[in-house]
Amino acid sequence: MYSERPIHGGIYESRGDVLAVVHNHSPSVVPFSVTDTPLRPMFHLAALIGPELPVWDIRDNFQDTSLLVTTMEQGRDLARCLGDRRVSLMRGHGCVIAGKSIREVVMASVYLQVNAGLLLESLRLGEVKYLSPSEIELMSASQMRPTSQERAWEYWANRAGRPTGENGR
Repeated sequence: MYSERPIHGGIYESRGDVLAVVHNHSPSVVPFSVTDTPLRPMFHLAALIGPELPVWDIRDNFQDTSLLVTTMEQGRDLARCLGDRRVSLMRGHGCVIAGKSIREVVMASVYLQVNAGLLLESLRLGEVKYLSPSEIELMSASQMRPTSQERAWEYWANRAGRPTGENGR
């Protein structure tokens, strides 16, 4: 059995709207989980990550651990931090992304990592102009359209050497 079960289980238990969960360890995202610099969308395709990404710190309620989510109690605590958002960072570990479909969480995962990398570069140049709440709302709605998700999915599937279409999903 996969060790990530408590992560997925805690989120599925608390969120009836969630049908897909991604957990990853993006090296571009981790710095934002261990500093006071917030990870917020600053380019249009990252709008779907949402305006506020909380950081879940396992140490807050479980003292020193391996930073792995190994119990349902920890998974439920992570799910509470995620709340009704799409993304939560995990201190010194990575992140979790929840959504209504595999395509949605993959899209959010990719653009979360891209946004984090762009933000790391931008912060070295000076003050960053983040997307406004309205820009986030408008662009997120655009990204949730089936045609937008299909286009991105087809691109990534082709890059991975996988067919798309009716049987290639």
